[in-house]
Parts: sequence; C-alpha cells; structure tokens
Amino acid sequence: MKRDVTTQTTLILAAAIIVVINLIGLNIFGRLDLTDDRVYSLANASKEMVENLDDPIAITAFFTADLPAQLASNRRFLKDKLEDYRAYGGQNIEYRFIDPGEDEEIRGEAARLGIPPVQIQVVESDNVQLKNAYMGIAIEYENNRETIPVIQDLSSLEYDLTSAIRRLTREEKPVAGFWSGHGEPDPMQDMPALQQSLSTNYDVQIVTDADLIGSAPPDVLLIVAPTDTIPESHLMALDSYIMDGGRVGFLLNRIAANLQAGQASELFIGMDDLLANYGIVITPNLIMDEESSVVTVQQRQGFFNISQQMQYPLFPVSSRFNTDNQMVSRLQNLMFYFVSSIDTSAALPSGVSRIPLIYSSPQSGLQQGFFMLQPTQTSATLSGGPYLLGAAFTGAFPSAYTPGRTSLETRLVVVGDGDFINESILPPSGGNAQFGLNLVDWLAQDDALLSIRSKSIEPRTLNDVSEGVRPWVKYTNMIGPLLIVVLFGLIRWRQRRGRQIVVL
Repeated sequence: MKRDVTTQTTLILAAAIIVVINLIGLNIFGRLDLTDDRVYSLANASKEMVENLDDPIAITAFFTADLPAQLASNRRFLKDKLEDYRAYGGQNIEYRFIDPGEDEEIRGEAARLGIPPVQIQVVESDNVQLKNAYMGIAIEYENNRETIPVIQDLSSLEYDLTSAIRRLTREEKPVAGFWSGHGEPDPMQDMPALQQSLSTNYDVQIVTDADLIGSAPPDVLLIVAPTDTIPESHLMALDSYIMDGGRVGFLLNRIAANLQAGQASELFIGMDDLLANYGIVITPNLIMDEESSVVTVQQRQGFFNISQQMQYPLFPVSSRFNTDNQMVSRLQNLMFYFVSSIDTSAALPSGVSRIPLIYSSPQSGLQQGFFMLQPTQTSATLSGGPYLLGAAFTGAFPSAYTPGRTSLETRLVVVGDGDFINESILPPSGGNAQFGLNLVDWLAQDDALLSIRSKSIEPRTLNDVSEGVRPWVKYTNMIGPLLIVVLFGLIRWRQRRGRQIVVL
C-alpha cells in the first residue's frame, strides 16, 4: 500500500512539473542553438528591428500543405523563423499560412501579390509527376508591400525577411554610386547580378564628379577599374567627398593585362598620389598563386591542335581571409583576374588604420617590371607569399589638396583587381558576388545587415584521420557500444548481489 501511494505521488509531481514547464514556456521564449552561425536563432539586428516597430506588420505565407519531404522542411523552417519574429515583435508581428490548393480566389490573390506557382516533382503511384506548388511570402506594412516569391535558400531566409522589413519601415534607401566617366565598366551591362542584388537595399546610381560635391552625394561610392586618366578636377572632387565622410571602395587594376595578346604593362590613371596621401599603395605587380583557376590552351601534337586545361597562376583563387572582419570572415574563396598586391610597408597617416582582408597563399610569387602571361611560361616554382590583395582603411584621412584639412571618420576599401566583380569577365558566383555585397554593406556601416548575410547552413563534417587511426575508430564504433552495455550489466549485477540478504 505504501509503495502504491509513493508511486501515485511521484506521478502527480511529474505531471505538475510538466504543466508548470509548459506554462513557463508560454510566457518565456528561449532557444538553445548549437549551430556555428546560429542559423536557427534571430540575429540581434532582426530582434532590434521588430522590437522597435511602430505599427504592425502582416506576413502572409502562401505555402502548399502537402509538399514532398525535401520541401516540407522549408515550410517548417519558415514557420519557426516567423515564430521567432513574433516572439520578439509581439503584437506588431502577425503571420498566417494559406494553402491556395485549388481555390481560384486565393490563387488570384497570390498572383496579385507577385507570388507565382512553381513546378515541383512528386512521386505518386511509382510515377514522377510535375505539380504546381506555392512557396512565397507577402509582407505588408502600412500601405507598402514586399514580396519573396519563392523560399529556396534557407540560409538567406532571415536576411531576406529582415531586409524586406527594413525596406518597408525606413523612409528612403541609401545610395550606392558607381563612378563613371573614366572608362569604367557599366554596372547595368557588365555587373547586372551585383547591381540587381544591391538594388534590393540600395538606390544604385551612376555618379560623376559633379555628383560627389553636389547637394546629395552617394552614401557609398564604388570606383571599379577605370582605364582612362582621371582629370585633377575629378580627383579634387573625390578628395572633397572623402573629407566630408564619404565612403569609397577602390577596385583598381594597377596592371593592364591582355591574355590573348600576351602583353601587360603598368596602368596609369593618375590616382597614385591621391591614394598614397591616404596611406594606400597598390604595387605595380601581378600575383602568381599555386591556388588558381584553369585556362584552356591549344597545344600542337603532331598534325593536330589539342585543347587542354591547365592551372594558370595569374588567375589566383584566394581562400585566406581575415576571420575577424565580417566582410570576408564567411567567404570560401575569391577568384581574381590579374591582381596586384597592396603595399604593407606604406606609411599610414596619423589616426588611420589598415585592416588586412584578403591574402594569397604561401605558395605564391609575383611578376614585376617584365610580365610573361603565356600559360606555358608561368609554371615556375612559387614562393614568397602570402601577399596582401585587399585591405580596409579606417580613420580620419588628410586631404590631398587642402593643407591641414582632415576628413570626418570614414572607411575605405582597396582591392588590387578591378575585374573580379565584372561579370562579363568572371562568372557572378561564389565569393565574388558575396564580397561585392558585403563590401557595400560594410562601407555603408550596415554591420547588422552584414552579420545576417554571413550566416550559412553548412553540414557538419568529420575531421580527416590517418590511415592508421581509421581501423581503431571503426572497431571502437562497432564494439564500443556493446562493451558499454555489458559493463553496465555487470555493475548492476554486482550492486544487486551486494543488496541480497542471506537467510540462514
């Protein structure tokens, strides 16, 4: 009888504890996220944004209910993310899920909001069929609306949501300007993917020297691969822009190289003295790296010309970054198209700091003075690296034209290659496009948004082990659990024997 009472008391206490925990969970929100980038938790920027909303935001997710398993996780991930937004935004975040199904009225509403159906593959009765499905979001604030037509990349979901909310709630977009008039590539034609990505959060404009000293200069200025000599009046306008706190990304070619012609020479655009005044020197050299892209060359064998791919050290692929800087900390690699190094021995003005960003590998060398571009002539042993390929500079810079004048606190970024974001030369994929966006965010001092974009969902992988260690790992995993069970059984058996009462 006593044992039954004890058992009932234990069950009642356990049930009471479960009820109390659930009541606490209804009022206190918390999450344990052990992923490297905390992809299942909101970044501080997202939390602060929804906590400070003035009016409610309505989020409508048009999602097909019976999605295949590989897509159903997208719906669950989105729902968890929206729950997080509501947990921090309270009554100012409202969301609902709608399954359009075959309802023509709801389908029409989705189409009106810019959410189209997408075709997916489903397996029914052992047959693969194509069906239409909805996986989009409409976000409404006051009289404005933003749409995410299709949820595909879960790693960028928070960035997309927070960016959309930010666009809806702020009064105007900051301006990202591309300097023109000196032979620079056209961002609309030569960098369409970058321009389109930037336009989601920035007003992208083509600017001239007159715009730099006008009444509404750009918030961020990108100077990408000018080829013509820049007039001094334009340099004076640029200097004045920087003195007023303007933030500039200098993506410059120091060497004019033509692979097809096999020729390269120094490129003079008249900006060297201006940059040197800020403590920035791009060395007139070309970096060669063992970690590089491949090129296709024609080699004659007998009577035939055979195409063959080979490593081309003058197209370095960098994978060494400053992990302390958010611009590059999460990048995997960057592809370059003839890149020059940043001189780390150049004297810095008082109050200016240099922040290294991108390095070549230790197995890298350089060409300087005389350049050999033919792929078959660049296979020498590479050593002397790493070299600095990109850097950020912060502080108050001295004016190059007004003695005694010092700029407001500002930021500059310099990369010794102006073509790495030119999509007509290199494909807009991988780290190049990501770095272009990160660079603008960092210059605009939008570190919060940058921290969200840097999140990534990466699978956890096992560390490589030597061939001698692998058998030990294999057999430990096979036999170890069995030994643990046997050992536990022996311990329990000994404990029971020790409690036995011997009756004589």
